[in-house]
Amino acid sequence: MELEKNFCKIFCCGIPETKKAVIPVECSIVLPDYFPDVMKILRYTAKTVKSPVINEGKAETVSGNVNIEVSYVSEEGELCSCSQLQPFSHSFNCGGNVAAAEAEISVSEIGCRAVNKRRIDLHGNIEISLCTVCGEEKSLVSSVKGAGAVCKNENIETVLVVGEFYKNFTLEEKGELGYGKPPFGKVLRSAAAAEVSECHVIQDKIVTKGEIRVEVLWASENPSENGEAETFLSKFSFPVSRMVDAKGILQNDICDASYEADFPEIIPSEDGQNVIIKLKVGIFARVYRKETAEFVSDLFSTDYETKIEKGKITVLNKAFPVLETEPLFEKFELPETAETVTDIWIEADFPKASEEGKIVLNPKICLFGKDCDGTPVYFEKVIEKEIDSPVKGNNVFQSLSATVKNSEFNLSGDKKTEISAEILIDGTVFSSLSTEAAEDCFLSTENKIEHGDFSVLFCYAEKGEKIWDIAKKHRASVENIMKENGLSEEILSEKKMIVIT
Repeated sequence: MELEKNFCKIFCCGIPETKKAVIPVECSIVLPDYFPDVMKILRYTAKTVKSPVINEGKAETVSGNVNIEVSYVSEEGELCSCSQLQPFSHSFNCGGNVAAAEAEISVSEIGCRAVNKRRIDLHGNIEISLCTVCGEEKSLVSSVKGAGAVCKNENIETVLVVGEFYKNFTLEEKGELGYGKPPFGKVLRSAAAAEVSECHVIQDKIVTKGEIRVEVLWASENPSENGEAETFLSKFSFPVSRMVDAKGILQNDICDASYEADFPEIIPSEDGQNVIIKLKVGIFARVYRKETAEFVSDLFSTDYETKIEKGKITVLNKAFPVLETEPLFEKFELPETAETVTDIWIEADFPKASEEGKIVLNPKICLFGKDCDGTPVYFEKVIEKEIDSPVKGNNVFQSLSATVKNSEFNLSGDKKTEISAEILIDGTVFSSLSTEAAEDCFLSTENKIEHGDFSVLFCYAEKGEKIWDIAKKHRASVENIMKENGLSEEILSEKKMIVIT
């Protein structure tokens, strides 16, 4: 006698694995002819903009650009800024079929020195952390009939990542400096941030809508009455809407998306009354599909001994969208040498997961000012912030980004200042689930079970005992035991005598 077996296919994954690498970065910035000479370096920093993770067989390649920005004081005592773009790339060996990949890129401490008045050398490291989820389809027993087979079926929700998609575009917009402003002179600091406010799927397309924000700290072209160029902070906001081709996705699929803004190029008009802003933006989108998987986790036969081949399976079982706005409010005293403030701003750090189930943010407060002699100075302060993660534990895969919104600062007369902002944390956190499942099963037909000459059997069961275990031990039907004993739950809530017919 043979069992009538049916099988199903379930995509199973391993525990998310993280690989790390360190890439050296070395470059020299030679100042263009129209830049003033370097007297003192104030600030040097680097920001990375990643490209999509590219699968190349058994390797995953992480690449992008790092923009190194240097702020310095010229021999004339002016605040100046220069930058250079440096590409990077690194490949990781992966041992399986990658279902999803997410790269975190950070820049460790950078060394910087002025070799001479026209050349600045920088060196440091990029730290790349690649988290991957590898997986494959497994064949599991979904149902068994015949030979008195009794099955224990399980239902679990799964989240299948059906595709990762990328598209870039260039934003080119006109920015009005505002009435009464002097002609635009030079850029002292610029930054761009982007966020997705809406993302949904249509057939073979992902639709995204959001906003691009650009900040420009700039100096006027001509000096004022005191002989110094005035500084201004201009903020621009542009709505965007873009579609990403995503062949093969369905209208009921779910997506998340993020924008990654590059470094803005600021081009003043001929009269200096407005600027043209050029900015490259990448769209990163991930599409996943929710399904329910049903399989056999255990079985026995009322007539024959059975052999079960079990295996451990791990699936992505839930996707938790994250859209948190974390307020930031900080009061602090100005440094003693800062007599006046030119600009205060906040830079967001990459969100990281802690072992305590928190999402860790380390935003940085940055300050440009002037000392009592009118010479530019710079200070910074890192703030520690934590928020609760929607998923606890280590078996999680996350794709998160952080951007700063609505940053404002106020000064008081006693050299104290306060800064407020909103940090937007956006993305998705996935959790995984592990369990056992039957991969195959067989009858031992030579070992037929002999039932005793009884019509009713009584057994004493302990609190917490499972009806399935009782049924398997006595080769009886779970449904019949629950019906005969008036049970509604499969785990006993108290000691009880069980009747088996």
